[in-house]
Amino acid sequence: PSAAPAPTAPSSVAPSISPVASPVAVLAAKVTAPTLSLYEWKVIAAPAMRAGKTTFTISNFGTVPHELLIFKSNLAPTAYPHDAAGNIIEDGPGVSLVSDGENIDPSGAQTRTVDLKPGTYLFVCNIPGHFKQGMFQVVTVTK
Repeated sequence: PSAAPAPTAPSSVAPSISPVASPVAVLAAKVTAPTLSLYEWKVIAAPAMRAGKTTFTISNFGTVPHELLIFKSNLAPTAYPHDAAGNIIEDGPGVSLVSDGENIDPSGAQTRTVDLKPGTYLFVCNIPGHFKQGMFQVVTVTK
């Protein structure tokens, strides 16, 4: 009697891996924006960023409404022009308001695109009393 042919292992084909990102990955990269977080008496932002147009997602994790203003200035936060109540005078000398938006309710968010040039910025909530409570972050923008 002749021997039955030896069984052969099924051929396995390794899946090809494309160096091109999938459409889902590309979409996720476009949707994911740097997040700026607002809480009672703090603004959380990266202390250093690259110059250029940047789209931020600004989220209010606090329990009261907040806003986010972005000023460009060489002044220290304590030297910003302010009124008798301690709120920043938005068109005061030595500061340039680069971006302003609507107030953000608790658990709310907004998206905003800002063209950042190299320099020093102050990301701040200027709702009365909030700056005085320390609700700001100094951000250095580099080329």
